[in-house]
Amino acid sequence: MKTQIHDLRKVRMWYEVKELSSNPGNSDSKIAKKLGIDRRTVSRYKKMSEDEFHEFSMKQRVYELVLSPYYPDVLSLLSIDNGLPAAVIEDRLKEKYPDLPKVNSKTVYNFVQHVRRQEKIPVPEKIRQTEALEEFAYGSQAQVDFGTAQMRRLDGSRHRVYFFALVLSRSRYKYVFFQTTPFTGKTAVQAHEQAFGYIEGIPGKLLYDQDSVFLKSENLGDYLLADDFRRYRDERGISVEFCRKADPQSKGRVENVVGYVKNNFLRARTFHDIDRLNEEALSWLERKANGTKHATTKRLPHDVWLIEKEHLSLFRPSPAIPRDEIPTYTVRKDNTISYKGNFYRVPYGTYNGKGPEVLLKVKDGTLSLFNRQGILLAEHPVSLEKGKVIGSTTYRRDRNSRLEVFKQEVLSIWKGNNTLYLFIEEIHKYKPRYLRDNLKMIREVMGEYGEEIVGSALDYCLDNGLYNALCLKEAASHYRELKRREKKPLPVVSVLHDGVQTSQYDTDAYIPERSKINRYDQIMEI
Repeated sequence: MKTQIHDLRKVRMWYEVKELSSNPGNSDSKIAKKLGIDRRTVSRYKKMSEDEFHEFSMKQRVYELVLSPYYPDVLSLLSIDNGLPAAVIEDRLKEKYPDLPKVNSKTVYNFVQHVRRQEKIPVPEKIRQTEALEEFAYGSQAQVDFGTAQMRRLDGSRHRVYFFALVLSRSRYKYVFFQTTPFTGKTAVQAHEQAFGYIEGIPGKLLYDQDSVFLKSENLGDYLLADDFRRYRDERGISVEFCRKADPQSKGRVENVVGYVKNNFLRARTFHDIDRLNEEALSWLERKANGTKHATTKRLPHDVWLIEKEHLSLFRPSPAIPRDEIPTYTVRKDNTISYKGNFYRVPYGTYNGKGPEVLLKVKDGTLSLFNRQGILLAEHPVSLEKGKVIGSTTYRRDRNSRLEVFKQEVLSIWKGNNTLYLFIEEIHKYKPRYLRDNLKMIREVMGEYGEEIVGSALDYCLDNGLYNALCLKEAASHYRELKRREKKPLPVVSVLHDGVQTSQYDTDAYIPERSKINRYDQIMEI
């Protein structure tokens, strides 16, 4: 049939060339441009009579296949395994023949199909055995999938839409949500929320395909979920399960829903805008998808859903903060977020080492920050300046309370009078930034020198205005040395020679023996 159509086109083209060439003002190039053919073809057709053209068109033009020399090799591989894919055959030919002509993989596929037709080697049909499954318990499972389709606009142009589909496995109660862009983690979360609101509950388990919106990777049943979906699963506490790769039959219910949406709802429907399309979809769900008898169950999905919804977990809508409208910002190490050139504080401790994200909303000049659960963390006036840290001390670490606890801990060790308290207060007054370091040193001094010596050192420091723990340590060291000397007995000194006057000043009154200088001269001469 295709050959006949092709021949008719050639005949019509010959007649058009003859007609146009009858006008002396039409050159070969002008005719070729008007008919969309090559100038040389126009020249050739002009020279042919009608009989010559029919003889020419009846000739079968035979082309030699570029891979014909490899026919025996392809046949040999198909004889070993008649189901061998063309891609494998191409790799084997490249392995055996390094000088294999560089052709497109589609050319190799066409040549393999040519060999199959010539040698009558059909592609083996793979038949997968399946069995009917037991009916799911009410509320035990729902299946989720995505779909896409092109719709026609009023002006005749095409517009692609994307949709999210969910179906309850027992009742076949369906929900579908459309948008104009491919689904992301955030928009998929929003679609889940709307679906749970529509079916009025959360099923016991949700079954998904291994889509990148939900899954980063899979390794023998161990799943690494995408970040947004993982957070949503943890927040909602939903149970999820994924199909094996290349196993669409395991979620056949939602596969049927996707096809149903394309072939029933979207077919011959005109796209106006996305809001109108979603409104039309809700009407279709009520009227058709959930309002007519299901071909398998022979029951209305809506009627069965009235029973099944009693077995769904309670669904409470998320806080009234649309996730898709509020951008997320990463919390920095100093517990701030960067927004338009300024840094806005969040409560101390929000940063947990992984750079958590917070939701940011600006309204009426006020910037509000929320956590993922929608709980308000902080509010600040939006600053028109740049490079500022915005936020009162309310959001900073409560250093004073912790420092006060430390101070009371140090004072509790002291059993004496209030001199230590006065000393610490003076340090706090004159050196508030170094109070913690001073308290640490004071605690060490009390542990090393004892209460009696530290008491003397405190009196000395207070009397002389020395408000520093290092001065306290030096004073304590001095008083300890004095105390050690008081306890040390006087040395016993013997008289060196007669005539030495002794006195009360120990050895200072004794005169040492002297040697004459000529004694050293005699020693040097020896």
